Amino acid sequence: MNKLSIRSIIPNVTTLIGLCFGIIAICFALSGQFKLSVICIMMASICDVLDGRLSRLLKSESKLGAELDSLADFLNFGIAPSILIYISLLQNGGLIERIAVLSFIVFSCLRLARFNADIDSKNNKSSNFFTGIPTPAGAGLILLPLIHSFLGFNWAYETPIIASIYFVTIGSLLVSKVPTFSGKQIRFQLKKFKDLKVIVCAFLFIICMINSPWITLSLVGLSYIISIPLSIRAWMNEKDLDKNSSDTLEI
Repeated sequence: MNKLSIRSIIPNVTTLIGLCFGIIAICFALSGQFKLSVICIMMASICDVLDGRLSRLLKSESKLGAELDSLADFLNFGIAPSILIYISLLQNGGLIERIAVLSFIVFSCLRLARFNADIDSKNNKSSNFFTGIPTPAGAGLILLPLIHSFLGFNWAYETPIIASIYFVTIGSLLVSKVPTFSGKQIRFQLKKFKDLKVIVCAFLFIICMINSPWITLSLVGLSYIISIPLSIRAWMNEKDLDKNSSDTLEI
């Protein structure tokens, strides 16, 4: 086995660990341990971030790794959270609630298939933005009503129709053309202390997660929802700058 193959194993193993967390999350959901299920989905999302970072750091990006990552994402952020939401909040609902949960799974599948086919590459060449919300973010957003129930706010259970509309809306955003901020351009340069503020924020986030995990996750989800219109505005400004630069070069 050559060195390239050895390097490629590390991010792939990270992806498989995340996949295991997704499977365990489903097991916890089926046994009624909803908080542990949410935690496992969070751990899967951490693995999802790490495997991409590791593959770029080790220069071991491959077709196999990309396909494996997509399959893991479908289970971790499409199937697992949908099963969790259905069992915890909508199990006693009717046809509309079931269709809402099913639609999120379908939209997640379409999102990942579109990403693999690289359909949006011609329309959005900016590495600062995603086209639509990524699947892990979508999973986090549909888990918000359940997280709210941990805090005593049972609005999704009490008004399942509104919750269903919310789930379908989030699923639609997965396959939409709405630009959202991408964190792929974040680079850490510890030697220059350029990103010290990022590490401080991460440290504070960890402390908040330890002390008040559900409040912290609720605030993170709300912040992401607020960032969507801001990202649209930033994307339009970037397009205007590119257009003005092109016009200047033509002159």
